[in-house]
Amino acid sequence: MSGADVVTGALCMALTGLGLVIAVQKARQRRFLNATRWTAAALFPIGLYLTGLATLSRRVGSAVADWATDLAFGLKAWGGVAILAFAVILLMITRMVGGKKKSPESSGTASATSATSAISSDLAALLGDGGPAAGAGGSGGAPPRSKQPKPAAAPRSRRSSRTSGGDDEFAEIEELLRRRGI
Repeated sequence: MSGADVVTGALCMALTGLGLVIAVQKARQRRFLNATRWTAAALFPIGLYLTGLATLSRRVGSAVADWATDLAFGLKAWGGVAILAFAVILLMITRMVGGKKKSPESSGTASATSATSAISSDLAALLGDGGPAAGAGGSGGAPPRSKQPKPAAAPRSRRSSRTSGGDDEFAEIEELLRRRGI
């Protein structure tokens, strides 16, 4: 048993003793509910010490403090931080460049194309048809586009009567849904 373990044990016993003294004072004031709570709280430090969790937490705290000190004052640690930052920047750049090359349509602006494809993939995922590959006759599990049921005429007419003509976003969504056969 090291000197630090002895100090940890003494501190836990002192905290337990202090909590029990407060619990006895609460009991003398006839606040039995508070006295019971203080007793329960007072037993935690000695329980943590006897199970070894107090010593473990002290060692973890010491290790974290050593690491933080090395990070703040160590040249090697700052080199590691710089390398990690460079790696994150490289990943972000490759993601942005890769995202521009993967646009499915070449017409229109890139933001409209990505928004349209994002809306259609989100709608397909929500409706559970297996994603964009399934709608194009892929192996997503949905029937090919020609075999998908056509939407009913009545709901389409009700939706179009509700729109006020200025809702271009809803018109785009409806068109996407119609093309998917939803």
